[in-house]
Amino acid sequence: MKVQLVSTWMLGLALANAQVYQPLGGILDRDGNPANMERVSELRSRTVQHDFSDETVEQRDTRRERADAVKKGFIYAWDGYKKYAYGADELDVLKKKPKTTRNGWGATLVDALDTIHIMGLDDEFRQATEMVAKINFHNDGGQLAKVFETNIRYVGGLLSAYDLSKQDIFLKKAVELVDLLMPAFDTPLGLPWQMLNITTGQGSSETVGTSSTNLAEIGTFQMEFFRLSQLTGNATYHEAAQKVITVMLEKNSPQDPTSKYTIPGMYPIDFDMMSGRFTGSSAYWGGGGDSFYEYTIKTWFLSDFMLHRNLDIWRESIQALREYGLAESSDGYLFPGFVDGAKFYPYVDTFTNFIPGTLGLASKLVGSDTYFELAEQLLKAGYSVFGKMPSNLGAEAIRFVRRNVGSDYLQLSAQGRAQVDAYGISLERPYYVLRPELIESLFLMYRMTGKQEYADMVWNIWQGIQRNCRVENGFVGTANVATDAATTGVLNTVDSTESFWFAETLKYTYLTFADHDVINLDQWVFTTEAHPLSRTFAFDGAF
Repeated sequence: MKVQLVSTWMLGLALANAQVYQPLGGILDRDGNPANMERVSELRSRTVQHDFSDETVEQRDTRRERADAVKKGFIYAWDGYKKYAYGADELDVLKKKPKTTRNGWGATLVDALDTIHIMGLDDEFRQATEMVAKINFHNDGGQLAKVFETNIRYVGGLLSAYDLSKQDIFLKKAVELVDLLMPAFDTPLGLPWQMLNITTGQGSSETVGTSSTNLAEIGTFQMEFFRLSQLTGNATYHEAAQKVITVMLEKNSPQDPTSKYTIPGMYPIDFDMMSGRFTGSSAYWGGGGDSFYEYTIKTWFLSDFMLHRNLDIWRESIQALREYGLAESSDGYLFPGFVDGAKFYPYVDTFTNFIPGTLGLASKLVGSDTYFELAEQLLKAGYSVFGKMPSNLGAEAIRFVRRNVGSDYLQLSAQGRAQVDAYGISLERPYYVLRPELIESLFLMYRMTGKQEYADMVWNIWQGIQRNCRVENGFVGTANVATDAATTGVLNTVDSTESFWFAETLKYTYLTFADHDVINLDQWVFTTEAHPLSRTFAFDGAF
């Protein structure tokens, strides 16, 4: 069933654009070719989730005990949020006070809707649904809305709640919010501002007085806007997200001697949304670039394999990453890093840990054993950052020493060299703030391979979180992953509990141990905020 919810403003724009028929954005590849329907039909018949029919009773019982433990952890944290900050964006756990960080619309509540539903917490879901119905998105709480974050946390949360529950209130609120965000795209090139005054519709950059943005923030609307167009029958949302990609490709070429974009497929992070051109040359699959690449391929999944340009871009990008963006560490792990022209910098943040899971999914679907093996190599490297630490938790960012590149070691501080001697890596940002990316990839790879070692790795991380992050009324970050509270007797806390803790970290941890048909990978695909969207909607190239 499609629910037609279209604002007057959006309907007028759609009618104006409907005078001349053109294929939907992304349907044709960069050479103007559509998807091969025979190949599309074959892809639609493929599966990615492992057959777990050989699971023993003992394995099942252990898995379910772990799922129950994680669920209890969620309830413990949720009770703290309900007691001190219910309906607020976040709970300041240590101070026992609500925090307004995302316009006061209840970021934690909305971000956690699907986790609550998946865990079968029916009373909590009913209460949260009642709260959602009362949200006034026209009241911005005196804050500018960060358009990217509003989309992935609020819009994604609402759409996933709708896909899971089929309650119309969630779709209604998603349409209401996205229509309020659309003025951010009302720019000369259709590229979105980073920040938006919801009341006036005035956009701005996060860096005041500039038009700067980054690759992730312009490229991470595709999944949510595609699904919204599917559900409403209004292509305007999808076209807005795809126009961003069209402009980026048209305005930047490696063949242009003045372009900062020099390696095909390795898109620089820094971007100017008024000129449509990259302003820096550093390319990176971590923070600032990560979800652009993630959405390129996942929107292809979501489109029933019809958005041919997305696959085209992904193929070029993953080939470039393999050739230019990876290096082997001195202790034998394969890590991504920063690429700036011909230079490689062995710096990696925890956001890059999304790569193995997403690459694994893509490789399974297209049938590439080579790239699936690469995904597993990257997963082992990502886990090594956690597994080597006394806390079983990974630093926000590390620096590694490349094999046979002695200068990498010499350029480190004395402390950095000592850490390399001890752990094989230098802890550039030694804290852990409940981030989900490695757990995400471990969950996905476990579901695709059935390898118990990946589930055990998630459990090890969960134990580290219990020891180092659990406090009265919830969970917070830990300041130094190289120490463990079980040994020191001291919790070295970072007072941070963002909504992704409930939306992503707890969800992926729980799903690792939940029954395998709960959010089956052949039926669902996750957004960058871990919101599952149904893959069961047929799509033939039109809404």
